[in-house]
Amino acid sequence: MSVRKIFFNGKVLTQDEQLPEATAFIVEDGNFTKVGSDETILAEKNNNAILIDLNKKFVIPGFNDAHIHIWKVGNLIHGMLDLRGVKSITEMQELLSAYAAKNPQLNWIQARGFNEADFIEQRMPTKADLDAIATDKPICVTRTCAHQIIVNTKALELAEIDIHTPVPKGGEMKLMADGAVAGHFTETAIGLILSKIPKYTAAELREMILAAQQQFLQYGITAATDPAVDRDLLQVYKQMDADGELIIRINAIPIRVPDGANKVYPNPEPYYSEHLIVNTVKFFADGGISGKTAALIEPYKNSNEHGVLRLEKNIFRQLAMESQEAGFMLATHAIGDAAIDLVIDVYTSIAPFNLKNLCHRIEHLGLPSHEHLEAMFKYHISAIMQPIFISELGNNFLNYVPEHYLNYLYPVRSVLDFGVQLALSTDAPVVKSYHPLYNIHAALNRTTNNGTVISPQQKITLTEALYAYTMGSATVTGAHQKMGSITAGKWADFTVLNSFDPNPDQVEQTYIAGNPQL
Repeated sequence: MSVRKIFFNGKVLTQDEQLPEATAFIVEDGNFTKVGSDETILAEKNNNAILIDLNKKFVIPGFNDAHIHIWKVGNLIHGMLDLRGVKSITEMQELLSAYAAKNPQLNWIQARGFNEADFIEQRMPTKADLDAIATDKPICVTRTCAHQIIVNTKALELAEIDIHTPVPKGGEMKLMADGAVAGHFTETAIGLILSKIPKYTAAELREMILAAQQQFLQYGITAATDPAVDRDLLQVYKQMDADGELIIRINAIPIRVPDGANKVYPNPEPYYSEHLIVNTVKFFADGGISGKTAALIEPYKNSNEHGVLRLEKNIFRQLAMESQEAGFMLATHAIGDAAIDLVIDVYTSIAPFNLKNLCHRIEHLGLPSHEHLEAMFKYHISAIMQPIFISELGNNFLNYVPEHYLNYLYPVRSVLDFGVQLALSTDAPVVKSYHPLYNIHAALNRTTNNGTVISPQQKITLTEALYAYTMGSATVTGAHQKMGSITAGKWADFTVLNSFDPNPDQVEQTYIAGNPQL
């Protein structure tokens, strides 16, 4: 006989438009079976029932981060030096030196997270900066966006890179004033180095996923989308699912075009279980605004740089059509307006052949025009956005983005006003904070960490942010029939909060299938 759990005396924000608020609900066999008032729900008590008093706490569907690099979050918990928050190149050098000394067994010294806009030197680190740390061991530091890397001379030697090395389309191998290789690579060209670094083992990837999963549960996150999965990582996810190690619900999105390679991965096999879904594939159209690699129609402030467009239209269209015909939704990274132009053009050109009515996605959507948003609404293209970028990367935007662009930078308000389906996410570890309450606070306030407000007209409400972080995320993954709201028949994944203040301690408890996880 199944156990009936009755939760009562709560402030339940269901995200179900048919019953937006309630005070109680029933969970049986891992699903919500009834939602309503204390009076109606407590009347369902039987001899086998367990009563849980919510003590007037807020209850919402579990947060669903629609774009977060799960294993990379775990990698920075353990396995790689975290440079996020570092304030100078000197500090970065000191941390790298200490890390190298503490880990003499490492063949490569790797770190991630620097942001030159936060450095007192106000410049990118260089090959020479890394050579000052070590010349006998390769060093690779990845910018916070993961679209640029800096390496030392030893890394260039091991990768056998010189000025004659062919550079993949959609990437840059930067040169110094004297014509020598600078050790600075962007976009697809980072594969020239990363392909030479030994891959993590399946066991190491598993440990990273487990570490991230535990942190997610502490933050009230019950579901997440890993938006750039290679074949090895996908096998790890499948094995963990088979072994019952996945607690949260994961939507894994395999990539079709790997960085720095002259090959294309085939479409994956579709996969559906209660804890793992594979129904979408990933493309990259450009880079990031914070590092000036997002593809803009107009140049970045005080420069002639327009960013990097990574995809050639005809090839992109061919691959997109192929994936669509195989039944996969498309998720394409496009931040700058030039990249969004390309993606909208391709998506709309293949729309007449979208016989399964698949809802494709644009990841990030940094600078869409009104025409872009009109097309997205018309063709049911979803927007997966990260308000937390305004908080953590706002200084970069103010330094690099032309003034008139700032008026519609990551325009979540406009997206909603045009009727485009919105899902919220963090893209961690691009940002340090991936707590949903901080992200929601950013959506409501649009304030940088230095206190500057960017395009205040693009603020949204708490009600809108909660919906986008729960039901919105479930909808864009195609899982809205089983998750996203506290509704009878859906999985009983929910989060209990003390309040909606931006504080991790506000998460009282996280439930998966009606079972507490903290």
